[in-house]
Amino acid sequence: MITPYVQAVGGALGGLVALLTRLALPLAVLFGLVAVAAACAFALSRNGAAIEWPDWRRSGSRTLGYAAVGLLAVTGWAALGATLPIARSAIEWKGSAEATSNPVPDASPVFQSGPVVGAISERTYTRTLTLPPDFLQRIGEQGVGVLSPYLSDPSAENVLRLSDNFRRSGSDVVFTREVTRLNEEPIPFDDSQVRVKFHRLAGRAYDADFEGRYSFANSGPEPITARFLFSLPGAGTVRDLNVRIGDQVIAEPNQSGAYEWKGDLKPGEHREATVHYRVIGATTWNYDLGSQRRRVRQFRLEASPDGPVRFQRGSLQPSSTSAKELKWDLGSVVTAQQIAIAFPPDIAGRESYLQALSALPATFLLFLAGVVIVGIWLRVAPEPGRLAIAMVLFAFGLGAVTVLASYVGPPAALILAPLPAVYLAVRLLGRPAVLAALPAALLPATFLSGQHTGLLILLLAILTFSMAFRIASPPSRLAV
Repeated sequence: MITPYVQAVGGALGGLVALLTRLALPLAVLFGLVAVAAACAFALSRNGAAIEWPDWRRSGSRTLGYAAVGLLAVTGWAALGATLPIARSAIEWKGSAEATSNPVPDASPVFQSGPVVGAISERTYTRTLTLPPDFLQRIGEQGVGVLSPYLSDPSAENVLRLSDNFRRSGSDVVFTREVTRLNEEPIPFDDSQVRVKFHRLAGRAYDADFEGRYSFANSGPEPITARFLFSLPGAGTVRDLNVRIGDQVIAEPNQSGAYEWKGDLKPGEHREATVHYRVIGATTWNYDLGSQRRRVRQFRLEASPDGPVRFQRGSLQPSSTSAKELKWDLGSVVTAQQIAIAFPPDIAGRESYLQALSALPATFLLFLAGVVIVGIWLRVAPEPGRLAIAMVLFAFGLGAVTVLASYVGPPAALILAPLPAVYLAVRLLGRPAVLAALPAALLPATFLSGQHTGLLILLLAILTFSMAFRIASPPSRLAV
């Protein structure tokens, strides 16, 4: 991580050397003219005492000191400018590490349908066709399939038994087909309670922990045979699966891939089905609570999204929302709509953090300008050596943001990292220097809020002016 800083400082010094090289001739002419003027002034004075010469040693040391301050300003600007690419590299490395530890290259959206329950019974249907004599010959040649346009499909899933019979009635042939079907009458769920906890993974992926509790009952006066069906999501790898009806565990799905339970229910008897599983998905999560448009008397769904979410077009909106939980609470529901949650990429916080880092070089120069302005206001300029040390400390405090952000997060790092540098700078330059150091240190943190940056900067300016008036009475001075 230190390499980009070294490269940035080296580039800044190289640019400064190139600038001085271009200005070498004008500076040589200027110094030559100054030397000629000084020699002429000395020659015009008879004893060399008529002219009061300045203290060249003291002036030269201050000039070199302020030159060092200028060099530090250029170097600090370049070094802090390297924090942005360093942070981008760190974010990309972290994303790659998360993708490696939580691989989700093939994660798909998860579509979960609500279960269905119904009362099943057997019914036998009879269909009779009177056929002309020539049809009997066609049946002998082509089979019973020639009658398919007039009959229902015998291969349907709910067909239990099939019986065909031919008999002659005069010159005609009478064909009779008896089909025994499994009929199902929907039973509404008394209560459906669904709980989903999402753990966000890399990108837009998530690990969903699903738990559903569904209760139903026989509200009729006669005993019934009830069937409960629950279909798992078609995409993703389902793990930690547990399907239970009362005390009975459904271990294997039926031929259609659904988990099926059949049982007798007496009048007024209740059953509760519990389903739990985990699955990895990405981009969206859908729950179809009104599968096959069956009624649900009371429906509750609670989702913990573990981050910001959006809702797809046409989705049922939550009844209540909070920072960590979404709730749907509906009664007597018959709907073809779904609950469709979308997981957007989390780039808002990252972009705000990078925007705050891009302000660090300007913040460093703002600190220098603020110290100079406070010194002019108090009519005492800061001593160059102390100012140079304070600039180095302040630059280190700003640069430490990228390191501390890996441990405490960007918001806390942008606030905490510069504060020790503010304290040391005030100790070096005097109490009034807080007017420049503290606002400059807090300025980058205002860019974390994209919508309220202007308001935060205004409040920071008001705080600075209030501190200025308080420090100005009684007047204080910078340390010299």
